[in-house]
Amino acid sequence: MRHPLPASVQGEQDADGAPHAGDDAAVVPTFSVCIVVRDRAELLVDAVRSVLANHHRDFELVVVDDGSVVPVTRVLAEAGVSADRRVRVLSLPPSGIARARNVALRAATGRYITVLDSDDELSADALGRLHDLLTATGGGWVYVDYHEVRGDASRRIRLPEYASARTMLLGVLTRPRLPFKHSGTTIDRRVLEQIGGYDESFRLFEDVELMLRALRAGVHPRHLPHPVVRFRRHDGNITRGRLGGLVFWFRLIDMYRPSRAPGVALGIKALRTLSETGKWLVSLGR
Repeated sequence: MRHPLPASVQGEQDADGAPHAGDDAAVVPTFSVCIVVRDRAELLVDAVRSVLANHHRDFELVVVDDGSVVPVTRVLAEAGVSADRRVRVLSLPPSGIARARNVALRAATGRYITVLDSDDELSADALGRLHDLLTATGGGWVYVDYHEVRGDASRRIRLPEYASARTMLLGVLTRPRLPFKHSGTTIDRRVLEQIGGYDESFRLFEDVELMLRALRAGVHPRHLPHPVVRFRRHDGNITRGRLGGLVFWFRLIDMYRPSRAPGVALGIKALRTLSETGKWLVSLGR
């Protein structure tokens, strides 16, 4: 189910997203960095610190605790980062990634929404570079290059650029490695208000569905060819249910395939099956 997003919410908010009664309208920041987390205390602290270290200071940080065993409020307080007034924590019972992301979007007050996974980090120049690109191009959606880190090794992942929304849509459906990373993606909230939030019927690939919906609507994302996200690969972020996830991929292909011609969906599904099977086999060896 897709969820419409309201216009910017003014004022400080309770954990349920409701403004405090009697508060004056708050100054809306340029960026709302939104993190959803469940039980990744040490990684979350690093992610939060990376956001707070940004040189571009006009932002808020919205953290949604999706049912962590140790409450995020305690984790951040013990790490000494909860006193920063730009940090807000909203707590939910375990609700699933899509619903938790929608809660973050509804609570956010910024002009631009920057998504950050709880096990990733932003570079100190990330928001500044994003601001420069958005200002220069007038774009409403940006995806970024990133560093993939495993242990002591790091490599830069350079993502492709596309001439049109249509060609990128086909790339999302068919490339073995997704041609975008959701972490670091920055979206003008007016675009989100037009296309809606995350589809809560997807328990996997809710980020892919959102991107495909935007592309189908004609949104042409801009590419920031600079690695402003540090992605730490570990067992917890490997999709172990890849083959089971094909059900969601097939649904996406049926929804967003670029042509209704006979055989197109079948061909794309065959490519995706080969891709996901290969990734699954690789994960077994780890």
